[in-house]
Amino acid sequence: MSLFDAEHLVKLARIQDARRRVSLSGIGEQVDEFIRGLEADPVSLRVMQALSLWTLGFGRDPNVQSKNFRAYWEGIPEVPGSLVVDDELEFVSLADPRPGLLRSCKMLGIQFEELGFSEESAEPFNQNFPLPAEPFWFRHDDGRKNHKRRPDDCRDELVGDVLAGTALEGVFAYALHPTIVVENEHSIDLPRTVLRDSRMNCAFLEVWRGQVRISLYRESDIASPGCGTLRLRRK
Repeated sequence: MSLFDAEHLVKLARIQDARRRVSLSGIGEQVDEFIRGLEADPVSLRVMQALSLWTLGFGRDPNVQSKNFRAYWEGIPEVPGSLVVDDELEFVSLADPRPGLLRSCKMLGIQFEELGFSEESAEPFNQNFPLPAEPFWFRHDDGRKNHKRRPDDCRDELVGDVLAGTALEGVFAYALHPTIVVENEHSIDLPRTVLRDSRMNCAFLEVWRGQVRISLYRESDIASPGCGTLRLRRK
């Protein structure tokens, strides 16, 4: 895939997502099928998602400082073969953790600092399965299978290589697949990230009055009918 083709496909995918976020139909089923076919190809998927993050400013962040898209793309790992195989986790996303949570939210247009949080407000629930320091891929669902379930139960029951999501993984999952969260219908719990000053409170991502935001005030021991814990697998 050429860079020219990738730029146009990224724009096309964003138009599809934008229309669906305001309850409009997409451009067309054939376009959907075409994009899904490209996303099933690891080479095309790597180019498209890396270009999406580059366009949003990740390559030019002070912690990255890539001189151009090619330099940024060369720092993105190939998609692991184990994450390309279809299973109950429907989506594949690229995360670039180098800017940190706060600056990532700013580039992605997700409110976080605006809600009174800082980079230091969020911390891991524990040190098991630490986040990579460099860009990584993960396969995930949309959290709907965990509707009406306590975030702490979902976090504690997951075993093997399937994990509950963190705040950072949640923002990239939403940025690359924005239809996974629907205002007044579904938000995603991210219980492997907790509030430093109150560890019973975990992260969740929602759309409120048209604005995407991530908060650390979700009570992890209470089930909510409109929330579900994001599940993922990464390599």
